[in-house]
Amino acid sequence: MDDVFFYLPESDDSLANFPQSVMQYWNWQAQAAGLFPYWGRYHWVLQTWLYLRDTGVPVQMVNRLPEEGIIITHMDCVEYGFRPNSSQTLIVMLVDREVPHPHAHLHITHNPVQHLPFGMPYRYMPPWPQIGLLPRDGALGARFEVIGFFGYAQNLDPAISDEQFQARMRALGLRLEVPPPTAWHDFRQVDAILAVRNFGRNNAHLSKPSLKLFNAWLAGVPAILGHESAYRAEGRPGTGYVEATTAAELLDCLEYLRDRPEFRTRVVEFGRTEVRRFAPERTVQRWQALLQDSIIPMHRQPTRSHLDRLKRRLSCSLLERALWRLPGRFSARDLPI
Repeated sequence: MDDVFFYLPESDDSLANFPQSVMQYWNWQAQAAGLFPYWGRYHWVLQTWLYLRDTGVPVQMVNRLPEEGIIITHMDCVEYGFRPNSSQTLIVMLVDREVPHPHAHLHITHNPVQHLPFGMPYRYMPPWPQIGLLPRDGALGARFEVIGFFGYAQNLDPAISDEQFQARMRALGLRLEVPPPTAWHDFRQVDAILAVRNFGRNNAHLSKPSLKLFNAWLAGVPAILGHESAYRAEGRPGTGYVEATTAAELLDCLEYLRDRPEFRTRVVEFGRTEVRRFAPERTVQRWQALLQDSIIPMHRQPTRSHLDRLKRRLSCSLLERALWRLPGRFSARDLPI
């Protein structure tokens, strides 16, 4: 198999201390210092390397860009103007970044309805679910009191953190808890999750994945989510989760869930079945197929003519100038909203 490198620009000491298996990942991340705001690099690059490595795929983790081979990395880890040489094939995990890399040979996206501009090549890949996830404690039964927001507190919509809204929640017998990042795997005492990035129907969040929905399904808790394209494409509003587009709707959703334990059970059972489509072993198979059927053949293509190389350089130079002026300019074909 051709050399496949996962690249993270870390120090030699950091590289030496990386976990060596998926099972070690969460403890490493929970204890590692200085990850914020770079958490995503590890979630997407390091976890993908670990999952593939654990299943016997010959992939390497490096902290310096190799002069040749297939290089898979996060958008934030390579400079915008980096130009791979003729022996390098650059695969960029775009994740939730809005500006693609102009010189990437292929982007990996995590939203099934996201499309890149100017015909740039990309492939969809589901996100990895939370490693080490602790599901809701079954002994809690039909209790419905604790609503978890598994994100940074500053990302909580002001309408939700408003004292008047919190008072309304308390009147319903509910309380909102915002666990620290080191506890984002722990759903044992949570009765539902809230993941509304912002209210309204006008922002499809085409670059955002369904990770919080997948985690809720795995945790065995209902999710109250915003009106986002990935959730609507991979879940089912009213069946796989509950959708809220205003603060008033959110309160109505909370009251509805509180008063209908049988509905909560149906949502949880739906999620338990549906999440199997996005199980890590299936995503590993997707990655293996992507490498064997697309990325490696792309890398093995014979050196193109001087004219072809000149055309690519010109095309990438034009993209380099155009993309940063058009952040978020993605096509929304087949957008299920």
